[in-house]
Amino acid sequence: MNEDRDPEAVCEELRSWVNRLERGAIDPNELVITNCVSKHREDYTQSTRSVAALERAADLGLARAPGKSVSYVVVDDAKHSLSRLLLASEELDEYDTEFYRKLLIRAAASVLSPMGWRESDIEQELGKYTESSLASFR
Repeated sequence: MNEDRDPEAVCEELRSWVNRLERGAIDPNELVITNCVSKHREDYTQSTRSVAALERAADLGLARAPGKSVSYVVVDDAKHSLSRLLLASEELDEYDTEFYRKLLIRAAASVLSPMGWRESDIEQELGKYTESSLASFR
């Protein structure tokens, strides 16, 4: 947020990050998500990303006890299996662009919400950048 408290300036910065993400110009190591686990793997009833990471860690002989953290990168969030992510300790060479794009927009919304901006407003503003950049190629 700049000194003018300009939501468009935030969206402009966001657009540059989204562009980098979509071009694959962000090192997957910068996208690692770390969560602290509160239960043993078998005690979870939902198939969350953290549970998938715990199961992947167990398969690799890296079991995590409650209170320990698990770190991963989402590579295909549409899948609901162990292949939806890679552990931070694995070879990281890909990521789920749409998943991380949504996280970026959610983060921007948390900054802009006091000014009345929602995720839909941010998406609309990002669309303007796409339209203008496409128009410049005519």
